[in-house]
Amino acid sequence: MNLLVWHFRYLWFACGFLLLLLIAIASLMPVSGDVGNDKLAHVIMYAIPSIWFSLLIERPGSLWRILLGLTAYGLLMEVFQGLTDYRSMEFADAVANSLGVLLGLGFYFTPCRRWLVAIDHRLYQLLQ
Repeated sequence: MNLLVWHFRYLWFACGFLLLLLIAIASLMPVSGDVGNDKLAHVIMYAIPSIWFSLLIERPGSLWRILLGLTAYGLLMEVFQGLTDYRSMEFADAVANSLGVLLGLGFYFTPCRRWLVAIDHRLYQLLQ
């Protein structure tokens, strides 16, 4: 089995963009009361799509695109929050978002990076 061949790559990228949509919804909806450890939530919320997209790329040279893209996305979400009357833009949140992106990129360098392509192959075999 050639683990470099993807069968459903567009589906997996679509799932990644769905994650970004969910982040936008969570970032822009009103919150009530104390949300607990807000910065940890930001780190986790941005680490997840960073992990996801790092599993989809094949060359380490593409990691910078994920880093820049998700960092810019996190900054944009903070700006949009500042435009609402029920959320606020916080520099510390943007830093937490960026830290989550950086942590997620580390998955590219682990054996976990082949999990998604293995699932892709298994799904392809099941559908044959």
